[in-house]
Amino acid sequence: MFSRRSLIVVMTFCLFLGCSRKNDDHYNKLGVNYLDNGQYNYAIDALKKAVKFNPSNAEAHFNLGRAYKRGGMDEKARAEFSISTRINPEIFNECVKKYREEIDYELTDTQNYSELGNAYAEKGMIDDAIDAYKKVISIEPENARAHYSLGTLYSKKGMYTEAADEFWMAVEIDPDMSEVHYNLGLIYYRQGMFEKAIAEYQATLKLLPEAQGKKRSGVHYKLGLAYHDNKMFSDAISELNKAVELMPEDSRIHNQLSVVYKKAGMFEQAEKESRIYEKLKKKSSNQHGIK
Repeated sequence: MFSRRSLIVVMTFCLFLGCSRKNDDHYNKLGVNYLDNGQYNYAIDALKKAVKFNPSNAEAHFNLGRAYKRGGMDEKARAEFSISTRINPEIFNECVKKYREEIDYELTDTQNYSELGNAYAEKGMIDDAIDAYKKVISIEPENARAHYSLGTLYSKKGMYTEAADEFWMAVEIDPDMSEVHYNLGLIYYRQGMFEKAIAEYQATLKLLPEAQGKKRSGVHYKLGLAYHDNKMFSDAISELNKAVELMPEDSRIHNQLSVVYKKAGMFEQAEKESRIYEKLKKKSSNQHGIK
């Protein structure tokens, strides 16, 4: 027979297990609520608590991916989508079915079309994703995020003219979306329109917070490439040095600096950057077990 103390311990343990299960469901639902209301930071906080309580909750990981995606944190979003799929390979089909059911119930709810578009895009079903975002825009033409998402999908298909059109519509609606200017820069660069690319990268840097050092380094690097290809070597060197100040361990920046210094006739600096590049490349190879 259990002693009174033993019963209390057992009951406490069972209560803890029940609360743990309740909490991951609770925080998952709370996170979805925040998502539906556009409160992405609150959604991320709630959903992070959900997966902390229950790391095997595939739906919570998927929803956390959605929250990161809407907050513009694409790398973190992909990581969460990947985790959710590993836990439950059917999570994608389940979520698509859910979004379609909700669309059938409320035909003018753009949020469900957006979620459907995101899900298709993550699965590589680009044409289906494009159709979903076109539907969003037909219902809500002033949705800057939808124009941006449609632009990125066109860009993935190599439809750069269509992509640029969507990005410009997004910029006209919301001029402060740094990611739109950055993607416009990428498109102009690919098309050899270096002066336009330079202008868009500069606009990106004006909008990106100083705290986002890694992203700023990447933009300085791209700006350096555009200056280099536009034969503006002094400006290229300046931007690449700004990039390397923020990310000194990024070997590709040192390699590009070596190239630009050489073209500018600054051979000593070129040699120095080349040595740093080789050293960092060797260090990276050793860390990954490559000989």
